[in-house]
Amino acid sequence: MPDAYVIEIGGCTAGIVARDSQNHSFHFFSAVRAFNIMEGQCFSDPLTAERMARMLAKHGSLPRDHDSGHPRRTTLPRRFG
Repeated sequence: MPDAYVIEIGGCTAGIVARDSQNHSFHFFSAVRAFNIMEGQCFSDPLTAERMARMLAKHGSLPRDHDSGHPRRTTLPRRFG
C-alpha cells in the first residue's frame, strides 16, 4: 500500500495525505488555500480524507467541530462550487 495519495477535486489538486507510520493514520497536507482548513488533520484512510475534501468543496465548510458545536468555515473559489 502506498504511503501517500494525491486528492483531486474538480480537476484541481486539493492536497495529499501521507501515512504516519507510528499510528497507521493519514495526515492531510493542503495544496491550495481553499483546503487549508484541513491542513494537518488526521484520517483513518485516504478515502475518508477525500470525502471530507469533497464535502468542503461542495458545501464550503466542514462538519461541525464536536468540541465547540460550531461549524468550521472557509471560502472556496467558484471553480469548486
